[in-house]
Amino acid sequence: MRVFRLPLLLALTFAALSRSALAQDTSATHREAVKQLMAVTHLREVTAQSMDDVVKSQMAQMPQLKPYESIMQTFLKEQMDWSALEPEFTRIYMEVFTEKELRDIVKIYQTPAGQMMLTKMPLLLVKTNEFTQRRLQSGLPVLMERLQAAMQEKEKAAPAPAAPSDH
Repeated sequence: MRVFRLPLLLALTFAALSRSALAQDTSATHREAVKQLMAVTHLREVTAQSMDDVVKSQMAQMPQLKPYESIMQTFLKEQMDWSALEPEFTRIYMEVFTEKELRDIVKIYQTPAGQMMLTKMPLLLVKTNEFTQRRLQSGLPVLMERLQAAMQEKEKAAPAPAAPSDH
Protein backbone atom coordinates (compact mmCIF):
# COMPACT_ATOMS: atom_id res chain seq x y z
CA MET A 1 0.00 0.00 0.00
CA ARG A 2 2.87 2.30 0.77
CA VAL A 3 3.99 2.16 -2.88
CA PHE A 4 0.73 3.79 -3.99
CA ARG A 5 0.85 6.51 -1.37
CA LEU A 6 3.79 8.41 -2.85
CA PRO A 7 2.36 8.71 -6.39
CA LEU A 8 -1.03 9.58 -4.94
CA LEU A 9 0.51 12.19 -2.65
CA LEU A 10 2.51 13.61 -5.57
CA ALA A 11 -0.59 13.71 -7.77
CA LEU A 12 -2.63 15.47 -5.08
CA THR A 13 0.18 17.95 -4.42
CA PHE A 14 0.55 18.64 -8.14
CA ALA A 15 -3.22 19.09 -8.49
CA ALA A 16 -3.31 21.49 -5.55
CA LEU A 17 -0.40 23.51 -6.88
CA SER A 18 -1.91 23.59 -10.36
CA ARG A 19 -5.26 24.70 -8.99
CA SER A 20 -3.51 27.40 -6.95
CA ALA A 21 -1.64 28.66 -10.02
CA LEU A 22 -4.84 28.54 -12.06
CA ALA A 23 -6.70 30.46 -9.36
CA GLN A 24 -4.03 33.15 -9.47
CA ASP A 25 -4.32 33.37 -13.25
CA THR A 26 -8.10 33.51 -12.96
CA SER A 27 -7.80 36.19 -10.30
CA ALA A 28 -5.55 38.26 -12.57
CA THR A 29 -7.92 37.90 -15.52
CA HIS A 30 -10.91 38.51 -13.27
CA ARG A 31 -9.21 41.69 -12.01
CA GLU A 32 -8.52 42.73 -15.60
CA ALA A 33 -12.21 42.24 -16.44
CA VAL A 34 -13.11 44.59 -13.59
CA LYS A 35 -10.64 47.17 -14.91
CA GLN A 36 -12.21 46.89 -18.37
CA LEU A 37 -15.66 47.47 -16.88
CA MET A 38 -14.43 50.46 -14.90
CA ALA A 39 -12.87 51.90 -18.05
CA VAL A 40 -15.90 51.41 -20.30
CA THR A 41 -18.26 52.83 -17.66
CA HIS A 42 -15.89 55.73 -16.92
CA LEU A 43 -16.23 54.91 -13.24
CA ARG A 44 -13.31 57.07 -12.16
CA GLU A 45 -14.73 60.15 -13.89
CA VAL A 46 -18.28 59.44 -12.75
CA THR A 47 -17.08 59.07 -9.16
CA ALA A 48 -15.21 62.39 -9.32
CA GLN A 49 -18.24 64.11 -10.85
CA SER A 50 -20.56 62.67 -8.23
CA MET A 51 -18.36 64.11 -5.48
CA ASP A 52 -18.70 67.56 -7.06
CA ASP A 53 -22.44 67.01 -7.31
CA VAL A 54 -22.65 66.06 -3.63
CA VAL A 55 -20.99 69.33 -2.62
CA LYS A 56 -23.23 71.36 -4.96
CA SER A 57 -26.30 69.61 -3.60
CA GLN A 58 -25.23 70.30 -0.01
CA MET A 59 -24.67 73.97 -0.84
CA ALA A 60 -28.13 74.21 -2.41
CA GLN A 61 -29.80 72.47 0.54
CA MET A 62 -27.82 74.26 3.23
CA PRO A 63 -26.62 77.67 1.97
CA GLN A 64 -25.18 78.43 5.41
CA LEU A 65 -22.39 75.94 4.54
CA LYS A 66 -21.25 78.00 1.54
CA PRO A 67 -18.32 79.56 3.48
CA TYR A 68 -17.11 75.99 4.18
CA GLU A 69 -17.50 74.62 0.66
CA SER A 70 -13.75 74.31 0.06
CA ILE A 71 -13.34 72.34 3.30
CA MET A 72 -16.07 69.95 2.22
CA GLN A 73 -14.53 69.57 -1.24
CA THR A 74 -11.10 68.86 0.23
CA PHE A 75 -12.53 66.34 2.67
CA LEU A 76 -14.44 64.48 -0.04
CA LYS A 77 -11.41 64.43 -2.33
CA GLU A 78 -9.33 62.96 0.49
CA GLN A 79 -11.88 60.33 1.41
CA MET A 80 -12.94 59.46 -2.11
CA ASP A 81 -9.56 59.56 -3.81
CA TRP A 82 -9.51 57.09 -6.68
CA SER A 83 -6.27 55.48 -5.50
CA ALA A 84 -8.07 54.51 -2.28
CA LEU A 85 -11.37 53.57 -3.92
CA GLU A 86 -10.16 51.50 -6.85
CA PRO A 87 -8.73 48.53 -4.91
CA GLU A 88 -11.89 48.24 -2.81
CA PHE A 89 -14.19 48.71 -5.80
CA THR A 90 -12.21 46.02 -7.62
CA ARG A 91 -12.55 43.63 -4.69
CA ILE A 92 -16.29 44.30 -4.45
CA TYR A 93 -16.87 43.83 -8.18
CA MET A 94 -14.91 40.57 -8.05
CA GLU A 95 -17.08 39.39 -5.14
CA VAL A 96 -20.33 40.24 -6.88
CA PHE A 97 -19.60 39.32 -10.52
CA THR A 98 -17.89 36.36 -12.08
CA GLU A 99 -15.28 37.09 -14.70
CA LYS A 100 -17.67 35.94 -17.44
CA GLU A 101 -20.43 38.21 -16.14
CA LEU A 102 -18.04 41.15 -16.14
CA ARG A 103 -16.93 40.44 -19.69
CA ASP A 104 -20.58 40.16 -20.82
CA ILE A 105 -21.41 43.48 -19.14
CA VAL A 106 -18.41 45.12 -20.81
CA LYS A 107 -19.68 43.91 -24.19
CA ILE A 108 -23.06 45.52 -23.52
CA TYR A 109 -21.54 48.84 -22.46
CA GLN A 110 -19.29 48.89 -25.54
CA THR A 111 -22.33 49.04 -27.81
CA PRO A 112 -23.93 52.36 -28.78
CA ALA A 113 -27.00 51.42 -26.71
CA GLY A 114 -24.78 50.64 -23.72
CA GLN A 115 -22.98 53.97 -24.03
CA MET A 116 -26.33 55.77 -24.34
CA MET A 117 -27.49 54.01 -21.17
CA LEU A 118 -24.37 55.16 -19.33
CA THR A 119 -24.93 58.71 -20.53
CA LYS A 120 -28.57 58.82 -19.46
CA MET A 121 -28.34 56.77 -16.26
CA PRO A 122 -27.35 59.70 -13.99
CA LEU A 123 -30.40 61.71 -15.09
CA LEU A 124 -32.59 58.65 -14.68
CA LEU A 125 -31.29 58.14 -11.14
CA VAL A 126 -31.86 61.80 -10.25
CA LYS A 127 -35.43 61.67 -11.55
CA THR A 128 -36.28 58.37 -9.83
CA ASN A 129 -34.73 59.59 -6.55
CA GLU A 130 -36.72 62.82 -6.73
CA PHE A 131 -39.91 60.85 -7.36
CA THR A 132 -39.33 58.43 -4.48
CA GLN A 133 -38.49 61.29 -2.12
CA ARG A 134 -41.70 63.13 -3.07
CA ARG A 135 -43.72 59.94 -2.65
CA LEU A 136 -42.26 59.22 0.77
CA GLN A 137 -42.69 62.85 1.81
CA SER A 138 -46.34 62.81 0.83
CA GLY A 139 -46.85 59.59 2.82
CA LEU A 140 -45.31 60.93 6.03
CA PRO A 141 -48.64 62.10 7.52
CA VAL A 142 -50.01 58.56 7.19
CA LEU A 143 -46.87 57.15 8.81
CA MET A 144 -47.09 59.63 11.68
CA GLU A 145 -50.76 58.78 12.21
CA ARG A 146 -49.96 55.04 12.34
CA LEU A 147 -47.05 55.56 14.73
CA GLN A 148 -49.16 57.68 17.07
CA ALA A 149 -51.91 55.07 17.07
CA ALA A 150 -49.41 52.31 17.82
CA MET A 151 -47.89 54.33 20.67
CA GLN A 152 -51.31 54.97 22.16
CA GLU A 153 -52.14 51.26 21.96
CA LYS A 154 -48.88 50.40 23.65
CA GLU A 155 -49.59 52.86 26.45
CA LYS A 156 -53.06 51.33 26.98
CA ALA A 157 -51.66 47.79 27.02
CA ALA A 158 -48.79 48.56 29.37
CA PRO A 159 -49.50 47.65 32.98
CA ALA A 160 -49.72 50.58 35.34
CA PRO A 161 -46.58 51.08 37.36
CA ALA A 162 -46.80 49.50 40.77
CA ALA A 163 -47.39 51.93 43.56
CA PRO A 164 -44.53 52.12 46.04
CA SER A 165 -45.29 50.06 49.08
CA ASP A 166 -45.22 51.62 52.50
CA HIS A 167 -43.52 49.07 54.71
